[in-house]
Amino acid sequence: MPDLSPRIVALIVPLLLAAAPPSAPSAAAPKEPDVFTGVERVVAVGDVHGDVDALKDVLRMAGLINAKGKWTGGKAHLVQTGDIPDRGDHSRAAFELLMRLEKEALAAGGRVHALLGNHEVMNMLGDLRYVTSGELASFADQTPQADAEGQPKGLAGHRAAYGPEGRYGRWLRTHAAVVRINDTLFVHGGVAPSVPAKTLGELNAWVRQDLTPGNAPGGARDPQGPLWFRGYALGEDGAEQALDGVLGRFGARRMVMGHTTEREGKIRARFGGKAVLIDTGLSTGYGHHLAALELKGDTLTALYPDGRVELSRGTP
Repeated sequence: MPDLSPRIVALIVPLLLAAAPPSAPSAAAPKEPDVFTGVERVVAVGDVHGDVDALKDVLRMAGLINAKGKWTGGKAHLVQTGDIPDRGDHSRAAFELLMRLEKEALAAGGRVHALLGNHEVMNMLGDLRYVTSGELASFADQTPQADAEGQPKGLAGHRAAYGPEGRYGRWLRTHAAVVRINDTLFVHGGVAPSVPAKTLGELNAWVRQDLTPGNAPGGARDPQGPLWFRGYALGEDGAEQALDGVLGRFGARRMVMGHTTEREGKIRARFGGKAVLIDTGLSTGYGHHLAALELKGDTLTALYPDGRVELSRGTP
């Protein structure tokens, strides 16, 4: 389905922002922890962008789900580094899959970490530039309120679903932007040296500031915030030194990131393996390049449909 036109977007965004709820939910779900240790196997998957079938394909490839979509990963941790919605029609189905797998993995002694990406936050804040009309329509049942005359189908339901009390907005607001598992940081964009935090708890709280009306500006909108920063992926001047400082600050050896698509469809390690880029263009719209990163001890392996490739120390 085509994306919404600029004319529709220009109409929608001010309406949504003006109608934003005045306060936070009265009984928010507890926040997830930020640091995990002693995990034997971690699998990280990059941007989904509304393609639930591609997500299922890569999770089956990694041995985390079976043919029926049930968790088979045991005590493994799955990290999805954000950008589940937008650019595809089946974001809701992808959310529902991960919400169910969270419970199944936890019951098996594992974990599912669905991190915040910039597109989750854009949807929560009413920026619908990349929402397809089919995706928007899929939220129509999320409120009894009818769409106003002249508005696209599903607009009212989308706003309700991503709001603080909505099915997906409430769930997303409990999630972290950055987690550390063993000695690895996982994040959507990248943790810049300028972030005003000394701990992951402080960093995630800074991001969440933007998700509740009435707070001072936080890290979810900040272009240098962890949902948007691309400095390590693009190799900006001084990037490796900056990365070393950030890793030291947060007690990690490497950082795993999505957000910046690797056009060759392969996972890439940079700076001697201290930066690992996993957005390979998983969704059909980006080429359906199935790939996952596996971390077991000190061994990092890229998983592809045609086999496993142990990552070298990286390229500049």
